[in-house]
Amino acid sequence: MPLKYVIPTIETFGKLTFEGKDREVISGRSRIATGVVYNLLSEKQAELIEVQIPARAGSKTFETDTEIELINPKLEPTGRSTGEEAIASWKLTAENIKKKGDK
Repeated sequence: MPLKYVIPTIETFGKLTFEGKDREVISGRSRIATGVVYNLLSEKQAELIEVQIPARAGSKTFETDTEIELINPKLEPTGRSTGEEAIASWKLTAENIKKKGDK
């Protein structure tokens, strides 16, 4: 059975803080924004991570270092060939992002 995605828990990332918008994800020839990538700082991973939120969730603006929560996050395995080698990584997506404690 192939691995489609993993649902991370709070223990996966620890405290997440907002570090800013990185870029929009544009779809093919239509050039329509399908998502937005934000940079987050993960306490447990001790580095910046990227999360992609669908464009339908609307643009998010938080002060830098605001503690946030991800709504229905998923980690999807990805990989690409670099000739004789391969690079494996994870893509973090979520339905939405909100300030911790907000409804």
